[in-house]
Amino acid sequence: MTKYSVSDVARVLGLTPSALHYFEREKLISTNKEENGRRYYVIGDVFRLLSYYKYRSMGFRFKTVVKQFGGENDRKLIEARVRRQKEDALAKAAYYQNLASFIDEHLEGILQIDRLQGSYEFARSPEVLLLYDPEGGWISKDKKAQDVAEKWVSAMPATRLSVMQDESGPMFCYSATPRNTELLQLPLELQVRHLEATSCLHTIVAAGNDFPENPGQVFDEPLAYARSRGFEVNGTCWGTVLLVEVSPASELKPFVEVWVPIR
Repeated sequence: MTKYSVSDVARVLGLTPSALHYFEREKLISTNKEENGRRYYVIGDVFRLLSYYKYRSMGFRFKTVVKQFGGENDRKLIEARVRRQKEDALAKAAYYQNLASFIDEHLEGILQIDRLQGSYEFARSPEVLLLYDPEGGWISKDKKAQDVAEKWVSAMPATRLSVMQDESGPMFCYSATPRNTELLQLPLELQVRHLEATSCLHTIVAAGNDFPENPGQVFDEPLAYARSRGFEVNGTCWGTVLLVEVSPASELKPFVEVWVPIR
């Protein structure tokens, strides 16, 4: 009879000794002892543990697998569980595929920082939805509005922290493309500004540590540049936070992609 030490089994299966002790208490496996007191397992125990690992690798909960090997005698029930795990895996695969796409969209902006910081180009802005609360910006004081904002926050990076400015001044908001808004079924029960794609001055601004208190600073230089070139601002200026560097003194340096509509 082949004997397997606790340490060998634990190493191959990636289990801790405490996990093996738990399985013993739950009667999933049994323990045997040599004359010298050393514990060991036999092939039947290893088979049970490998079967456990198979189900765990599918995403089954720890206690579900223990229950299954603790005396359940219904293959139809097990089959139904496996089908549910397959459906769950497919849903997760779709989620992570979308997540990779959203991250790629975000990365595109980050990769432009060196090229656009401190310089300007004429470009067509993306179509975007800006969701905001006139009084609270990112965090409303209204409970229902908070529920809406929570959905947008949890959808990051498909949604982005943003800022906009019009004749009423600067304001924090969340932004998302209409496609992502529809794909994620994001609620629109706050004030929403729908900006069509349009001709813009496009740049990236490195804001100061006081950006949270003074968001309008990211528009100062782009607007001054537009005026110096004789352009007329034609609508709402807006921008998205690409990334934030943090100095050793904990000072923030947000990089904001800015769009200034002109004609």
